[in-house]
Formats: sequence, structure tokens, C-alpha cells
Amino acid sequence: MKTLCLLLCVLASTAFALSSVRPELPSVEHLDSETVTNVPFTAWQEHLRHFTVKLTFNATPSNNVEMAFGTDGGTGTTGVPPVEDGALSPEECDLTVGWDCGAWFVADGATGERATAAPAGGCGAHELVVRVRLGRGGVIDDVRFLDNGAEVFAELAALKPAWLHASGWNRLRLVGRGENVRAGERFFAQVTPDGTSVRMR
Repeated sequence: MKTLCLLLCVLASTAFALSSVRPELPSVEHLDSETVTNVPFTAWQEHLRHFTVKLTFNATPSNNVEMAFGTDGGTGTTGVPPVEDGALSPEECDLTVGWDCGAWFVADGATGERATAAPAGGCGAHELVVRVRLGRGGVIDDVRFLDNGAEVFAELAALKPAWLHASGWNRLRLVGRGENVRAGERFFAQVTPDGTSVRMR
């Protein structure tokens, strides 16, 4: 009796590989300067189960590179009237992940809660990967943070706070600050489904 295995893999139209958005952040002339870009991003749809973020760059003791997620046109964290202008204001950033002057950080925009972690192996070339597995309705099932493959933010991952993902996010903000921000930054964010195996006899 033949068994037909059908692998269904729904590719999310909302998936973004962001390395082509701004592969090289412009050099910054002053320490209090910054370079910013915004791109559209849809954080969740039915049947999408994996939210993955990657930040790859040369980490130094004095630079700052971050990715922020939020809702452009939302009320933001201060309850101010919504303004949809194609960019996330600081008040509209719900989750920020990145590097700040020698350490990784993950910040909750609503409460100001901020977790930090030392880099694996000191400064230099690093890739931070954030993997959030979602259940029904976009509820968080599991979280992992990896720095060059090593686990970081273990306590935060164990808590699985709800602010690490929101289904209504529609914008991603990329920021570079500091005189040591150089070419080579790569940003990636993606929402993907689980593969579903259907067997028919």
C-alpha cells in the first residue's frame, strides 16, 4: 500500500531578508549622531510560527547598533495620538534588540525594562540570533537568544515575556550610532511557518 507524503510549507509573504535594505550604515562623524532607516514588517499571520531576528556586525566598546519593532501609527508607549508617517518614533518602539557600548541588550519599550548580556568571546565579529516560536494566536511558546551560537539571555528566555513579540507590528527600525560603526552590518528578520506533514493512504 502506497503512502503519499505531502509536505505543506506556506511561505510567508511577510518574510523579510533585510541585508539588502542597508548593508552598510554610513559612518558617523559625531558620537551623538545616528543613522536610521525604517522598513515595513508584518509580525504575524495565521499558520506562521517562527519569528527570527539576526544582527551581524563588528561589535566594539563604543558603538551602538539596534533593531526596533513596533507599530507605525499606533499609540506607542506613551499613549500619544497615533501618527502614521512611515517610520517608528522612539515612543512607537515596543521591542528593541541590539548592541550598546560593549554589551547586548533587549528592551521593552512599554515599561523600559532592559536586560543586558556580555558578548561571547569579547568584542569583534558577532551575530546575535533571536528565535521566538509562536503558538496559536501568536502566543509565545519558546524563546532562544544565541551570540555566535552560544546561549545568552537565558533568564529572559525562560520567562518568555509577551513583549518579545506582538502580532500588530508593522515596521522595523534599524539604527547605528557611534564613530566606530562601519560597513558590514547585516540585518535580517523573518516570520515563517512550521512544515506540516500530511499522510494519505
